[in-house]
Amino acid sequence: MARTYVHGKVHIRRTQCETCVFKPGNLMKLEPGRLEGMILDATRNDDGCIPCHYHLYVGADVEPVCRGFYDRHATLPIRLAEMMEIVEWVT
Repeated sequence: MARTYVHGKVHIRRTQCETCVFKPGNLMKLEPGRLEGMILDATRNDDGCIPCHYHLYVGADVEPVCRGFYDRHATLPIRLAEMMEIVEWVT
């Protein structure tokens, strides 16, 4: 499970990483339909997110919400976190 909510804050990446799955060109070489499936899984109940794959790869303590996902599909909990001012922007 992604660790996007840590220490009372929802962590969201400030910018897209260099190989963001939402950038044009399939930079992560995902199988056809994989990204659409990830989006569906994250938004099915309007309560999920896609964590930044870069932070997953490096084993960071915090796995912020992918900026590409945030820009296109911010779910209700993410929007509520913004309204409650409990978002921490991660570089």
